[in-house]
Amino acid sequence: MINLKTKGGQKILAAGNWAWSLFTINFAWFLINFSVILTLIVLGSFELNVGFIMINLILVVMLTIFTVPSLMATFRTVEDWQVNGSGSFFKEEIMNWVQMLRNVKLNLSFAGGLGLLIFFNKLSFGLVLPHMFVLTSSIILLAMLLITSFKVGTEATQSFTELCLDFPVKIIVATVILITLLILNLVLQLAFLIVICSVSLSVFIAYRMFGGRVEKND
Repeated sequence: MINLKTKGGQKILAAGNWAWSLFTINFAWFLINFSVILTLIVLGSFELNVGFIMINLILVVMLTIFTVPSLMATFRTVEDWQVNGSGSFFKEEIMNWVQMLRNVKLNLSFAGGLGLLIFFNKLSFGLVLPHMFVLTSSIILLAMLLITSFKVGTEATQSFTELCLDFPVKIIVATVILITLLILNLVLQLAFLIVICSVSLSVFIAYRMFGGRVEKND
C-alpha cells in the first residue's frame, strides 16, 4: 500500500496527475479529429483520380474545421495546465477548439496548404527529387503551423518572425517530435499512442521549448 502522504507518494501522485492532464487533452483532440483520421486512411487507398481529388477537397474542409483549430486549442489548454496546475482538461480543450474556429482565414490557409501537399505527394510518388521536395515542404509547413498555433493559442506578444528567429533549432526539434510521434503510431500500429499522448505530448514539449508561461509545475 502506497502512502501518498510521504515524499515518494507525493511524487507518484504528481506523476499520475500529470499523465491524466496529458491524456484528457489528447483524448479530446482525438475525438475532434477522429473523422479526419478516418478520411486520411480512406484517402490513402485511392489512386490519383477524380475520387482522390474530391475526397482531398473534403479533407481540406475537415482540416479547416477540426485539425488546425484543435492544434491551436491544445496550446491554449496546455498553457492553462502549466499556469494553474494539473486537472481534467477534456471540456476545456473542446471549448478552446470552438473558440479557435473563429480564425477562419488562418485555418483555411494552413488546411489548403496541407491539402495541396497531400495532392503533390500522391502526384510525385516514385519520383525521387520531386517527392523529396514535397516532403521537405511538408516539414516546413508543419513547423510554420506549430509556431503559429503557439502564437495564436497562447496569445504570445512576439511576432511570427520574432518567434522563428528566437527558436530556430527548437522549432525544428519540436516539429520532428510531432512527426515522430505520429509516424510511430502508423509504422508500429500503436493505436493507443494517438489516443493517449501523441499530440498533447508534442504540444507540451513545444510549449516548454518556446518559452511558454510556467507558474505551477506539478
